[in-house]
Amino acid sequence: MQHLAEIQKFWYNAQDLGSLPDDYQSWKAAQKQDFLWNSRILQSKYDELPPLRKVDIVSLFFTVLKTKMERQLDEVPSDWKKAIHARGSVAKIKFIPKNNTLFSGLFQGADYGLLRLSLTGNPSDRGFAPGLALKLFVDENPSGNFSALVSLVGQGENYNFFANELSNIVPVAKSFGPLITNLIFSRVTKYPTKLYLENLAEIDQHGQKASKVYYPAQVFLVPNPNIKFPQSPPHDFRNDLATIPSGTFLYTVYGVSPEEATEQSNNRRKAKVIGHIETTSEFVSSFYGDSQLFFRHQRFRNR
Repeated sequence: MQHLAEIQKFWYNAQDLGSLPDDYQSWKAAQKQDFLWNSRILQSKYDELPPLRKVDIVSLFFTVLKTKMERQLDEVPSDWKKAIHARGSVAKIKFIPKNNTLFSGLFQGADYGLLRLSLTGNPSDRGFAPGLALKLFVDENPSGNFSALVSLVGQGENYNFFANELSNIVPVAKSFGPLITNLIFSRVTKYPTKLYLENLAEIDQHGQKASKVYYPAQVFLVPNPNIKFPQSPPHDFRNDLATIPSGTFLYTVYGVSPEEATEQSNNRRKAKVIGHIETTSEFVSSFYGDSQLFFRHQRFRNR
């Protein structure tokens, strides 16, 4: 199976698709989504799923993490290697806001986006640890991005991807693997278990800058309770995701305002519904989605 993955990688590279067009950033949001989906993701769809990979701590250590925090493009640099969350599936999505939401920018709604669902690493190594990365496209401007996890240690032997909520802020874990990962990310941020959401509130999907930037301090993505996959026996989550049809409400998004947020665990109790994430395609596993599609992480800072 690994040999097949290498053949697919060679075939993809042989297509000479090149990097993103020079004027890509000036495109409309719908055009960007259409291009990445049809000309990149679908063109490199796996014929057979490559095996899940362990977290590559050595490669993660040598990764230029500053790039992860600052790169504005939707595609990785040519020398990038995904050392964590190496395998996943991508779907087109839209963010449907709650009426009269107070949060600005893309929290007001986004019709064109991509959602990548993945595992931190091979569950046989660290347990089943779901995570997501979300990209919302903006007319003639860089996309808004954020990531979320269930936790740094995952959910053990429970193989249902939608068993637990995810958040952009997770508690510090004391087990060896997460501690090492946190230490590596501490080279570029004081808060390796927290991601900032300001970039999503600065501009709306039409490229209009917010007159007053207002964003949640923390979000919680609550899975649709009607989406249920087997907890056991061990199986490949990508096969589960492939059964989700277009038009599915995946997550209800809850947010807690900066004024109400604290450092305690009661942020979830204070959070209110701010919108929903709905698929506008099926989930696809592809070489591009695993190796080339880029999601920016925004450093967290004290308010």
